[in-house]
Amino acid sequence: MPIVSKANGFLAEFVIFPVEPDQQANLVEKAVQNIEAVLRQKPGFVSGTVLRSRDGLRVTSYTQWAQQDAYVATQPFTDVAVPDVHLYEIFAEAPEASALHLSSGMDGLINFGIFKMKQPENQTRFIELFREALVMVSGQAGLLSTHAHRSLDGWRCINFGHWQSLEAYAAMDANRPFAPLFGEMLALANNEYQKTLHEVVFTT
Repeated sequence: MPIVSKANGFLAEFVIFPVEPDQQANLVEKAVQNIEAVLRQKPGFVSGTVLRSRDGLRVTSYTQWAQQDAYVATQPFTDVAVPDVHLYEIFAEAPEASALHLSSGMDGLINFGIFKMKQPENQTRFIELFREALVMVSGQAGLLSTHAHRSLDGWRCINFGHWQSLEAYAAMDANRPFAPLFGEMLALANNEYQKTLHEVVFTT
């Protein structure tokens, strides 16, 4: 079972595919096959997870690697839109020392808060603000855990949030506790897919 935790020290590749709803199931199958047939055979591969968005517009592959030297980048499939692919490390989590156990059909929903830096040098300040925001969100009703990732190339930050329900997430989103920081965060990065909730459909 894949475990998302700062303590394990693993690096993780996020591959985020845009897709049309009628093609989502096919793309999920392709992502699973890529993990099983290609990535899983590589030294240093730790785990693979595939998630689908409930609105049908995204498929996300999340693979963990023991170290950067072992990492094998996912190659975009030729018949789908080019995905966003980066290698990440976890830089913060709430609650502290929490661990998210991923499994198909698991309780709750996943939210990816995806931030694309306007310039890679913005990431350092953005991470400072992100840490403050996590403190504000920690303890929010319905939030089970959240793990903040930063891409090693400086271009991305992604929050891997695990929520008890759509209603709990919507309540937070309607009255964001981190609102005082959000303006400065958006001056540094573009925010995408904030309201998209995902379900785990495959793990290995």
